[in-house]
Amino acid sequence: MTEVAQDTVKRKDEHPAAPRLLRWLPAAFLLGVVGLGAVATLGSPGFRERVAGQDVLTGTWQLAWEKGLDAKVPWRDPSVNLWGRLNYRLFGEAREGALVGKEGWLFTSEEYQTAEGDEAEIAAKVKYISEVQEELAKDGAKLVVALIPAKTRLYAEFLSVPVPRQQADTYASFRVALTQAGIAAPDLLASLQGEKQEDAGDLFFRTDTHWTPYGAAIAARTLAPAITELAPDLPPAEYAMQIKPATERTGDLLRYVPGPAPDQVRELDYTRTDEGGGGLLGEETLAVTLVGTSYSAEGKDNVWHFAGALSQALGTEVLNAAQEGKGPIVPMRDYLKSEDRQNNPPQVVIWEIPERFLRVAYKESP
Repeated sequence: MTEVAQDTVKRKDEHPAAPRLLRWLPAAFLLGVVGLGAVATLGSPGFRERVAGQDVLTGTWQLAWEKGLDAKVPWRDPSVNLWGRLNYRLFGEAREGALVGKEGWLFTSEEYQTAEGDEAEIAAKVKYISEVQEELAKDGAKLVVALIPAKTRLYAEFLSVPVPRQQADTYASFRVALTQAGIAAPDLLASLQGEKQEDAGDLFFRTDTHWTPYGAAIAARTLAPAITELAPDLPPAEYAMQIKPATERTGDLLRYVPGPAPDQVRELDYTRTDEGGGGLLGEETLAVTLVGTSYSAEGKDNVWHFAGALSQALGTEVLNAAQEGKGPIVPMRDYLKSEDRQNNPPQVVIWEIPERFLRVAYKESP
């Protein structure tokens, strides 16, 4: 042994406290974990507060306690993310709420759900849409439904688990029912499938439930002829479209499965270039109103700008009354009672309805 080695490696009997400390270190760590857990338990809202309606015997008190405890554990989020990554890498699975497809594609579990009452609910949707059409007609407005196909339907080749067979004809049969009721509903599925064959780009994000700016633009161009046929004298407006540089975008489905690579997106920025504009505050009347879901509503996560794509495709400014996180029915109920409708009676109302919401029941407004 060299002199340097002899100076570095001390004999145990020269540091009698070191091995004793190492022996107690794991025990100290475990005691620390137990202590933190006890503090979190005693301090959790569910433990300290007995809320009316929560019963120990039925388990409702336990659920509230567990929820409060989880939020207090400091390493909860890193642990959940680590397990999520391992679950994805080893087993190709996501947490409840999403399904892992092939080649990095993710799908919402909402598009797989079925129930005995689906057929009746879908028939009720057709009836309600007919009632909305009649209500709008009182002001002379026409209704056009933008029925967005499910992502699982458009990209079935990337599914690891097939969609239940009872959903096979949902899109086509719903469109037929609308058409028979005299409601315009252009076939967005056919137009999106046609563009998909051109391989010009993804129409839906791989890690998100929504469509891409390209998919939204295709839908807008498909809807435009049906709208102008119903309302040929829309007030003109000119728009320019600019393609922004590519950026990374984390899709909403990555909340259920950390691991897949985020999408790359190039936003399409639509800007009105003529001297008009001003909407409700100006003298110009907006003849087209868009009602719908997060596929249309403006927000921090909206990079597809469906309303802008519609404005450019129609050559007229579109009033956007869509709402995020409420499905398609609630925004329409709100719009029918709104000042937007009263102050700006449209010629055409576009109602954007995603296919995956057709089976979802909505309670009547209080």
